[in-house]
Amino acid sequence: MSGYFRYTAMSRGRSLRPLRPLAWLIATCDIAAAVSLVGLVVVMVSVVAAQVVLRYVFNSSIDWADELSRLCFVWSIFLAIPLGFKSGSHIGIQMLASRLPQPLRTVVARAMAATGACVLLLVAWESAVIAWEQWDELLSSMPASAAWFVVPLTVAGVHGSLHLLWQVLTGAAYSDPERAPEPG
Repeated sequence: MSGYFRYTAMSRGRSLRPLRPLAWLIATCDIAAAVSLVGLVVVMVSVVAAQVVLRYVFNSSIDWADELSRLCFVWSIFLAIPLGFKSGSHIGIQMLASRLPQPLRTVVARAMAATGACVLLLVAWESAVIAWEQWDELLSSMPASAAWFVVPLTVAGVHGSLHLLWQVLTGAAYSDPERAPEPG
């Protein structure tokens, strides 16, 4: 679990030592998301490729191919969002923040990360409620719940809020220790 070791290397300083369990949790979620992304993309590409070959070469098709590939696509998008928080690759507007003095800029960044974490937890909660209520509804071509299209919002909300919580607690611009300087 190299992600864990990167986080713990960042948290070796006395001030960050209590954050090691959070660092381990974030690194574990990151690894699970990355491995799942690879699997989802492999399934999605394989199913779509098989569907194209069957449709245009053999004049046949797989009934559930479109629904499964769409489900894999939705999951892959929402699993990737927290990894964008980790690397700082989401779009940020710095017009006002860049003009602030450094101490105030850090306060604003932490406040925005805390607000974002709260919003993501709200999204996670509401999507879990919707998934629970929708669980009995089946997909049209597969024997699976339609709620599987909503569950990734819950996963992304919780995982993303962990990254933002790390930013709030450490003051780091990113939650990827390889790209972020040691917080001061």
